[in-house]
Amino acid sequence: MIGLLRSAPQRPLPKSVLFGSMAALWGAPCVLGWMLAAVVLATKSLVAPEVQLALYGIVYLLIFSPVFSWIGWLLALPLVWFLLRDGWFGWVSAALVGILVGTIAGSLIDTNAAAPFGALAMLILRAVLGWKLPLSGPPASLPPAA
Repeated sequence: MIGLLRSAPQRPLPKSVLFGSMAALWGAPCVLGWMLAAVVLATKSLVAPEVQLALYGIVYLLIFSPVFSWIGWLLALPLVWFLLRDGWFGWVSAALVGILVGTIAGSLIDTNAAAPFGALAMLILRAVLGWKLPLSGPPASLPPAA
């Protein structure tokens, strides 16, 4: 249960890791879009036009994703900050933050599609931060397991 809701508190919170991870994940879809565009162009003669059209649609979605997702990352930043600092950035907590932020950001542009993407983005952020920070340890308020 500790890993689902709780994480090890991060005091002091490493700001460069948090901001750097969020910035990298914000820009990553654009980089993936350009890579996919290069693959589609390289295999243009091998792929049917209908498949190319679908792939170019995905390319455009990925390339323009940072244009629309910045508001979600900006809304999530203070929530993630406090949850990380106090040791409440577990997997379920991260997904709930993503759904909340996605719902709020989606209501600003009148779409329901932002909530699942917000949850996915926060789960990926949780994985990246768990890789860079010691989040899997027990919270300070709980005694270590024997």
